[in-house]
Amino acid sequence: MWPQRDAASLIFNLPGYDVIDAVDLPLGGRRRVVVQAHDDEGFCPSCGVASSRVHAWTRQLVKDIDAGAAPVEVVIRKPRWVCAERACSKKTFTQVTEQLPARARCVARLRNALLEAVLNAGRAVDEIAAAHGVAWWTVQAVINAATLTLPCVDDIKVTEVGVDEHRFARVRFFRDEDGGWRRVEPWMSTIVNTRTGQVLGVVDGRGSAGILAWFQARTPAWRDRVEVVAIDPSAAFRSALRQALPLARVSVDHWHLIRLANLMVTGVRQRVAREQHGHRGRKDDLAWAHRLLLLRAGDRLSARAWARLEHVLHHDDPSGEIGAAWGVKERLRMLLACTDLDAADTARGHLGIAVVAADMDETWRLWGTVNAWWDEIETFIETRVTNAKTEAANTSIKHIKRTGRGYRNHDHYQARILLRSARQTRRRSPLNQQATTFNCG
Repeated sequence: MWPQRDAASLIFNLPGYDVIDAVDLPLGGRRRVVVQAHDDEGFCPSCGVASSRVHAWTRQLVKDIDAGAAPVEVVIRKPRWVCAERACSKKTFTQVTEQLPARARCVARLRNALLEAVLNAGRAVDEIAAAHGVAWWTVQAVINAATLTLPCVDDIKVTEVGVDEHRFARVRFFRDEDGGWRRVEPWMSTIVNTRTGQVLGVVDGRGSAGILAWFQARTPAWRDRVEVVAIDPSAAFRSALRQALPLARVSVDHWHLIRLANLMVTGVRQRVAREQHGHRGRKDDLAWAHRLLLLRAGDRLSARAWARLEHVLHHDDPSGEIGAAWGVKERLRMLLACTDLDAADTARGHLGIAVVAADMDETWRLWGTVNAWWDEIETFIETRVTNAKTEAANTSIKHIKRTGRGYRNHDHYQARILLRSARQTRRRSPLNQQATTFNCG
């Protein structure tokens, strides 16, 4: 048999409560709904003894989700029980339910609605607070409380990790003690599980100290389980990882290396334009007009694009330096496309020959970077572990930052990042129910 409920209780639908009164308020078009819990006994929070003796009835005005077009005031009528244990120091206690815990001023379903609006819809905290008629701190407190319920990062089995940085807030200038201006860039570093894309932690700054401290805070078993860490070409990250994870291999993300090669081509093109024309590139200059064509992958060019590229290099590159830089860039792409170390060694030799033939400062600097990161490049070629999901996580973080219109409190910012990432990870993979928190106690 289904439990019988009156129509008002069924419409209001607050789990565990029945509607005992509902009236229209005289001013403002508001309504007041008085509800009472089903429970006819309570358990003392001090001794745990059940009691059904009522000392007094109290009424409490609480916040609830909107019900209908008119605003609704929800009043909870709850008893104050008398403790049945005479030896208990707590003589009376108030009723506690799943929807209204002790000292709560919002029902549980409203807190769930606030959390869902933040995590699923990605709305701003201030907007959610205004829509539900609660304070900004009420919504943020719900987010912080939900973060603390996530399991500790040490309980997650992670074998591949990605590390990358992002700017926490806009660049600011402050006066120092000498009266001069000091530039401050508030950065944060993100640690991501590259298999699932879930953010494991966020630390302040982008130096080695923060990354080293975060990994050292993990258990030895967790650190020993990590096999590969993907990073961009950052010496600070590499130094911290070698100290914190001596057993793990470091893989450099190939996208950042190709980006360095593209910047090299751009630098050569700009220098040649200044030397040849005496000014920066203009729309009448073929190399400037087709600057994006120079950055495209050679193996993905159509016949028409190849003809345009040859035309540009023939008419607007008298020294041949732009073509030489483009060839070095393509040799690096061929090197990173290798799938075994023997082919990579051969491609590295061809890249070195192209660099020697080009003989430019820009290409020599790129060659020095490749040699300095060769061990990490070999790891990438063998494992193919990249920072793709780390960059995707940073994109989601940037959306959070834009939605929040700037977070001044790092803890609030981190709480929302971790919760949002955990929810998106579970949504992408229903079988993966892992979560984490930045505070393991």
